[in-house]
Amino acid sequence: MGNVTDNACVRRFAEAGRRGSLVSRRVRSCAGSTVAFAVAFTAFGAPAWADPEPNVQDRPPPDIRVPGAGGQPSSRSSEDRHEDPSSPPVGDTADLGRDAEVEPAGEPRSREYFAVLPETVPKSTVEAVRGLAGVESAEVVDAAEVQVDGESTKMLGVDPSGFRNYAPEPSAESDGIWRGIAEGRIALSEDAGSQRDLEVGDDVEIAGGNGTLTREVWAHATSGISGIDAVTSREVTADLGFPEGNALVVSAPDTDLAELRDELTDTLGEDVSLQLLAEDPEAAPSEPGGAPVGESTVEDMISAAESQIGVPYVWGGETPQSGFDCSGLVQWAFAQTGVSVPRVTHDQWWAGTHVDYADAERGDLIFWRNDPTAPDYISHVAIYLGDGMMLEAPRSGMNVHVTDVRTTNMAGVVRVHTSD
Repeated sequence: MGNVTDNACVRRFAEAGRRGSLVSRRVRSCAGSTVAFAVAFTAFGAPAWADPEPNVQDRPPPDIRVPGAGGQPSSRSSEDRHEDPSSPPVGDTADLGRDAEVEPAGEPRSREYFAVLPETVPKSTVEAVRGLAGVESAEVVDAAEVQVDGESTKMLGVDPSGFRNYAPEPSAESDGIWRGIAEGRIALSEDAGSQRDLEVGDDVEIAGGNGTLTREVWAHATSGISGIDAVTSREVTADLGFPEGNALVVSAPDTDLAELRDELTDTLGEDVSLQLLAEDPEAAPSEPGGAPVGESTVEDMISAAESQIGVPYVWGGETPQSGFDCSGLVQWAFAQTGVSVPRVTHDQWWAGTHVDYADAERGDLIFWRNDPTAPDYISHVAIYLGDGMMLEAPRSGMNVHVTDVRTTNMAGVVRVHTSD
């Protein structure tokens, strides 16, 4: 079993995620989908923690494709050139050894919950989860935070043949991705790769609890789990010192999510942290928590955001006058007014009422699905200023700025609500 460097620190993260949420009560009492969650990972190989405040509504089949979600990969293996043009960029499979073989893609699996514990989930407990009513499957993975080229990065160690069926469709269908992972290469999310200028084929240093490894970036392919930016084999995560098999991806597509959450908590124990993954991209919460943020608060939030114009985009950035990423800027600007919103873009999508862009008001949040490797995934957010203008932290190499609203790949608009 891998090293756990600081279980006390891990538990503090878990408790911080739980405080003030009363998650089960909110699930039972509200409609909608995920309103907010926090993901916290301790560094250098200690476990990953995730804790949501989910609201629940019917979900569509996984991986709905979004019309116009284009984007061309910068490079592909020869086999991927013959696949869907939105297939993720992958290294040259001719470089792989004969042992880099995986099972072909099987039945696609939906993703309802990501469950994380500080230590190995016992086999008997895994089987108990798989036996819960409505659970179709549960995939065992290793989950922790490491440093990739000096940047904190949330990573999974997976069995490529099994986990591929839980991945977004463009990634699941690419044999090349999973063959490379089986041989010990790493796949970065499209955002982590492109925003951090880590190209397919680059060698990167990965620092974990057992030391540092050098591995090739094999693909840019988003896992489908919010906050996870790297995937590799379980052999690699064992070498890095991850807890062995401390997390589960649970597929239960036709199950009441509130009831399932209670059953998962009972089965996995009080130390478990659960992240709701399911969503309906078209659904607007009918009873979001709290009330819409007031006009004066909106103006204060916008003033705070405007004070950061000219500050550079920084991957993972959340520091005024130093650097922001898109969701970090949104969270910080609202925090200056006493309003709390989630840190991750995918979950800011559920921070209030969904409205049509034609009805957007000043201070609303605009979201996009720009990731061709996960076309159902929320990947960017900006603050609407009115009159067709918005404020955003756009991407690496650019600064926080005001620009015209882009409608290509737009997912929708959210009017933020205060918490109950």
